[in-house]
Amino acid sequence: MNNVLAIMAAALVIYCICEGIARIVRVARTTGGSKQAQQRVEDLEADMEALEQDLEDARKRIEVLEQIVTDEKYNLNKAIDDLASN
Repeated sequence: MNNVLAIMAAALVIYCICEGIARIVRVARTTGGSKQAQQRVEDLEADMEALEQDLEDARKRIEVLEQIVTDEKYNLNKAIDDLASN
């Protein structure tokens, strides 16, 4: 009885592996699938480039703000007092 179960389990595993390989081959042969995947990759690369540019812009703005805040000529207390008095 144990041998029969082991053989059935082995057959099931082999079937699943073969079915998976067959699906991979079918997808690989489908030209539309690969074109769609290529288009998706191109879209993601374009999105990534845009996000990298946004990040670089944000870094530059932060650098400017850091320079303003750390500049000795910039008197933060005076600016706050001026705002409060208005």
